Amino acid sequence: MPPTPLQPVKIRNLGIYGIIRQAEVDDNLIPEGAVVEAVNVHFDRKGATTVRPGMTALGTTFAASGVVGLTAGQAPMIIHNIFDSGLIAVLADGSGYYYNSVGSDWGRRASAGVFTSDAKVRAVNFLDRAVFVNGGLESIRTGKFIGNAGSFEFATTDTQPLNMQQFASDSTINTQTLRAKFIEVFKSRIYLSGDPTTPDRLFFSSVATSTGKITWTPSLDYVDINPSDGENISALKRFSLELLVFKPNYIYRFRTSGTDPDPLINVGTRSQESITEGKRGMYFHHDSGFYRYSGGYPEEIGRAISDVILAIPFSRYDDITGWKDTDHIYWSIGNLTISGETWINVVVRYTESSDIWTIYSYPSDIRRAAIYTAGSYQTIVVGLDNGAATTLNTGTTDLGEPIKYREITKWYELEGIQNTKIIQTLAAICEKAQGTNLMYQVNDEIEWKSVGDGQIRKFLNIFRNLNIKLNRIRFKVTGVSRNEAPLFLGLEILEGINEGLI
Repeated sequence: MPPTPLQPVKIRNLGIYGIIRQAEVDDNLIPEGAVVEAVNVHFDRKGATTVRPGMTALGTTFAASGVVGLTAGQAPMIIHNIFDSGLIAVLADGSGYYYNSVGSDWGRRASAGVFTSDAKVRAVNFLDRAVFVNGGLESIRTGKFIGNAGSFEFATTDTQPLNMQQFASDSTINTQTLRAKFIEVFKSRIYLSGDPTTPDRLFFSSVATSTGKITWTPSLDYVDINPSDGENISALKRFSLELLVFKPNYIYRFRTSGTDPDPLINVGTRSQESITEGKRGMYFHHDSGFYRYSGGYPEEIGRAISDVILAIPFSRYDDITGWKDTDHIYWSIGNLTISGETWINVVVRYTESSDIWTIYSYPSDIRRAAIYTAGSYQTIVVGLDNGAATTLNTGTTDLGEPIKYREITKWYELEGIQNTKIIQTLAAICEKAQGTNLMYQVNDEIEWKSVGDGQIRKFLNIFRNLNIKLNRIRFKVTGVSRNEAPLFLGLEILEGINEGLI
């Protein structure tokens, strides 16, 4: 067969199916428009990929807020939104901070050691205050904003209206103070679990009265969540008309209509913080992947990036942190090693409306997250392992650091893998290119080579006289975003030769 002109090929609509990893799908089955790798880009504009937004400091770091005696670099154990009035953060040294629209920085309301250090703090809003538990290691605390300045006060005891000391001091069950790891509000009651001496027991308060008060009878008001299954309660989450009680490999539905919880399925979670409610259901991490529960059988949603999910170290399972925005669910999953390559401070993002995934990497590990509301404005606030509080999806850098990005396409065979082709002219289309780099890989070669000089400098970039010989080819786009986020629109192979079967 004599050589023939290679038909022009458009490689467009990149990311329309998000990331589909080769570990999950054979090359030949990956659809047009999918990419096999993308870090720090997203696909919110159909048919194009753009660099993700950055993060911006919310106030100064906790350690730099001018408070004497605070150890530098303390990661948060919780960041909690209190009735859209402000944020509370408890740090690893046990100190407590608040932030609201009244001030411009974090203020300290509890010194180091007030909460047990390095123990997970969890909180709910109930009646007029927040209720805190501290890893089953100490009594329940409450707190609320007070005064015109919006200051915050913690209380170690609360006689009214929550009567938390009544729960904590009940000695008919234990010889020591009752404590809890997990807390949730459901049908006008507070539910507590995770007491170290009764790890399968779910305690509940009375229903709040018309005057806004509750009482506790822990010796009577509880239900044991199947102690015979061999696992302890690991999370609580309200969803619709159910209270979901999680264990590492089980979920129980508790509806308060009877004393026996309804077992759901043999998946659960080790991380309370991984559970996030979106538009289509409740999302959570299990040892086998990420799942969505919408009232029926939990559905695994992460197969497209299964090798990434399965690379999460077991030591991270109980500390996976999730959050959401309008159309996306995020999970911070830490450092990963995939095929010998280390990925740093990884966040995976799932888009609910399109079922697609992408992957982010940040300079620091995101430990906790909350939604902050100031008037009609909402933003995601996260606490980093270096002690900083930041807003996500703001700005074009990560606290001043440029955002490094990369994207790898699927393999393209171009008129049959059995034929040898030569690409002579190729076009790359990119808005706000800012020095984006274009590379390629052919056949089974390991080396990545530059397309021409590799530089994408303008909207339409024509690379001529390439003479790239191949049976199959894929492309990689890399760069560093500093001021404006580049928007990569795709490639077009304009000229080439099909040499036929050689």
